[in-house]
This record gives sequence, structure tokens and C-alpha cells, in this order.
Amino acid sequence: MHNYLKIKSVIRDRILAEAKKLIIEEGVCSFRLSQIPTQAKCSPKTFYSHFKSREDIVVALFVEHVNDIIVKTDMIMDMDELSNKEKIVFTLMYDIVKCWSAKEGDVCINFLGVNPHVYGFSSSEYEGNINVIFIELKARVQTLWRRAVSSGELLSSKDEIVDCIFSMRTIERGSIVVGQNKFLRQHGHDNRVETVFNLLCLAASTLKWDTVQTLSYNKMLKTITPLVETAAETTFKHCRLNYETLNEPIEL
Repeated sequence: MHNYLKIKSVIRDRILAEAKKLIIEEGVCSFRLSQIPTQAKCSPKTFYSHFKSREDIVVALFVEHVNDIIVKTDMIMDMDELSNKEKIVFTLMYDIVKCWSAKEGDVCINFLGVNPHVYGFSSSEYEGNINVIFIELKARVQTLWRRAVSSGELLSSKDEIVDCIFSMRTIERGSIVVGQNKFLRQHGHDNRVETVFNLLCLAASTLKWDTVQTLSYNKMLKTITPLVETAAETTFKHCRLNYETLNEPIEL
């Protein structure tokens, strides 16, 4: 198995670009494969040499998305001006900022992670790619935390660190699930990126660090925003529609 979608293919990229348009127009369950070859300017034979089914298309888009996360994670890991603690939190914030600053109509395909039947019906090579990208992603996570430990910056035990990683991943995934759920967004479930950032910082602060370091939300935005390529005036809200009832304070 290998992450072969990292190998650039002009035809495959063109096919996926057209598939994204169709998914936005017709929905992920309704778009027809037969429409894609003409729009992608390739023969049906060429198309089916790349993708055998609708599931292959969706999985390929998912792999493309995670490959982007891996590339941006590597970029953040190489930023010498950041501490290891900042790198840990900032890499988790990348997908959150990307999701909540996305324009309406963008294809959000993280649902694949909670819908295994999709990749269960994809071709074996695409299912294999999913296994590979998550191995690569896990390797990045391990490297980030090992650097913090080996540098003497992080002093907690292995069990404490593993618990913290799970908590931080839960916060990250939960934020993205809300951001990519059409019905939650339409009914006013909005997200405050700064709140999620503070939660991640709070989780990280449960560990023992060699020095007390307060992480800056503005520094995170300054680091992440160029990687996401969002507009400078973004409000980090995926959906503009809010219901006043959900903006009212909760009485306890």
C-alpha cells in the first residue's frame, strides 16, 4: 500500500475538480459518474482507469483532503519560531480554521471518517490509501509529541500524554463535525474558533511543561490563515444563517 494520490496526475486532478462541482450541484448521493468524463475532457476508458465507482471518487476527495492536512502539518512542524507546544495546538487548529472559514458550497468530506460503509464499497487501492494516510498522520502526531518530550519541554508521563492527545483530538473532531454538518449550521449552531482554541490550550495545560507558556490566539491565526488561504475579512463562520433562539443565553 502507498499514498499514491500524492503523485500528481493532471487527468485525475481534473476529474476530481469536476466531481466536486457535480457534488455541490447534485449532492454526494446523486451525482452521476457518466457526466464526469465529458466535463473533465477525457474518455470514459481513461476515467474508469482511475475511478471504478462513486465511492472511489468520494474516497479520493477524502484522501486529497487529508494529504493537504499532512502537507500543512509538515510546514508547521518546520517553523523554528514556534515552540513544540504551539506546534501541537496549531496543527490541530489548521483543519478547524479551514472548515469554519470555507465558503458556502465547498465540499466537506470529513463525514467519511464516521461513515465507513463509503470506503467499504470503494476499490481496494482506495481503501488502502486511507490506511496509509492515517499511518502517515499518526507518525506526524508521534513526532510532534516526541519532540516536546525529547527537548525537555514536556515533562508528563506517557499515560498522561496519551490521555491528553485523545482529549485534544476529541475537541478538534467535534468542532469539525459541527462545522461540516449542514443541518446543524442551517439551524444556527455556530462555532467560535477562539473558543475551540482556548479549549485545546486548556487541555494542553493539564500536562507538565518546563515553563509556563500562554499561547496566543492571534499568533495562531497569523500562522494558520496563510496556509488556509482564507480571505482576510473572514468571520470563521461556515454558514451565515443564524436563528435568534440559539443565540440566547442558556439558563442553568
